[in-house]
Amino acid sequence: MKKFDLLLDKIFGEREPIHEVECPVCGDFEIYYRHPVTKENLGRACEFCVFVQKFDTADIR
Repeated sequence: MKKFDLLLDKIFGEREPIHEVECPVCGDFEIYYRHPVTKENLGRACEFCVFVQKFDTADIR
């Protein structure tokens, strides 16, 4: 398992990818993730520049 995957395990926990878009930081691809059971959006991450953002679900509701 890659170090980046371990980082995402710590930050997001159980997750599934939703879609990929261009990373605003480096221009590579970032992936948006959601929880596989609740379907709640968890955040986004780019492995190339190690940008990770966890969404605060309290702000979404």
